Amino acid sequence: MAKITYIKDGQSSTSQLIIDGVQVDSSNYNVASNIHAIQWVGSKGSIEYNDGTVNEDITDISSYDFETKHAKEKKANEATKAQAEADRIANITYAEKRKAAYPVIDEQLDDIYHNGIDAWKATIKVIKDKYPKG
Repeated sequence: MAKITYIKDGQSSTSQLIIDGVQVDSSNYNVASNIHAIQWVGSKGSIEYNDGTVNEDITDISSYDFETKHAKEKKANEATKAQAEADRIANITYAEKRKAAYPVIDEQLDDIYHNGIDAWKATIKVIKDKYPKG
């Protein structure tokens, strides 16, 4: 169950929204101006008012749509990051791909020593064939 904390600063009218320990952009959420804070843990919570209204305990937070909007924003952010990573990988040159795939020099030298130059060439050829020039 989610843990949600919403706090509005009375002086500047800015607000903070924290959902499951993650600070979220609170500008996407509509909360009545007379609410100072909302605390939600699991299946219950409370609302504190800034206009003299008696604070209240609540058992439903769905009207604020915190969890649904946060889940949508999180999914959109993850999709954007995944696409950026896919784009980065797609734009890696063959030389960068080869460099990442080649064994480090000491392993290559060990391969030559133990298996001979032809075996080393075969290892390198596999990588060159996998990532051909341009």
